[in-house]
Amino acid sequence: MQSTIAPRKFLGLQLSRSNNGVLFRKALSTTTPHKPSTAEFPHGALSYHWDTTEPTASQLVHASKFFNLQPPKFLWSAEKFKTMDFGGSPEICFLGRSNVGKSSLLNTLLSKRIAHTSSKPGRTRLMNAFAVGGREDNASNRLVVLDMPGYGKGGRAEWGKEVLKYLGKRRQLKRAFLLVDSEHGIKNSDKQLLALFQEHSVPYQIVLSKADRIIFPDNRKPSPEVLALRLAALRKTMETIKDEVEPDPEGDLLATGEVIACSSEKWVGAKRMGIDAVRFAMLRAAGLELKPKITLAKPTEIVSFDELEMS
Repeated sequence: MQSTIAPRKFLGLQLSRSNNGVLFRKALSTTTPHKPSTAEFPHGALSYHWDTTEPTASQLVHASKFFNLQPPKFLWSAEKFKTMDFGGSPEICFLGRSNVGKSSLLNTLLSKRIAHTSSKPGRTRLMNAFAVGGREDNASNRLVVLDMPGYGKGGRAEWGKEVLKYLGKRRQLKRAFLLVDSEHGIKNSDKQLLALFQEHSVPYQIVLSKADRIIFPDNRKPSPEVLALRLAALRKTMETIKDEVEPDPEGDLLATGEVIACSSEKWVGAKRMGIDAVRFAMLRAAGLELKPKITLAKPTEIVSFDELEMS
């Protein structure tokens, strides 16, 4: 049985709730967005895997279909951990600083404007749960996604206490996804939350938001040389994050050995940057990903030593 997380540290880090989706300045457009013709864009460069396998094309397609097969469903909101509904479906949650783009990203991942967004931090005061995939009578094939109150500007100490209770006690929680701004990297408040993950055995994964601001800062297609430089800068950021979450490769690690960069707004070719990769990571955390087919070798005839001598 896990122990209750001490709220003092959470408050000391000023990890008070700031709005989950309140940080978003733009809601998803209901019209078809402009999709730049950059089919040659190396989408694989948006992920850095050092201790996980990169998803296959079929796994990414499956992840996209899982999140688009039917509309997501709002399940419940809870101000306090003790008032949360219980269920049998695996859960993952998203956390991040104010204005990191958490709710906007969730709306993109779930393909629906279901998480509340606002330009003013601190509006979202509840822990909100949404279901995607599966059916109510088949909880094992359904994923529950939680939009958690943000921390930092606009947050409140009491919100942080309840979030910590959820992280430390919720048995359905499979992984916490921490959003980090691609332009600014891990801040002190993020480091404090990472320390809490480690202290209280919370599995987690880092996702870099707003990656388009590094790759397409002026919203124009860069030359191949400029694109290579910008992708190298992004890779350096991801490698720095790896050093933050895995200072000792031999230690008991809770961090997933990969970092994914994404954008909730930017289309490259026919897809948004990194979105299907994040969807796959969410499914893999819950054990709902498409499992690769394993081809077994054909059995071979075993010849005894005596038979060898007789031949």
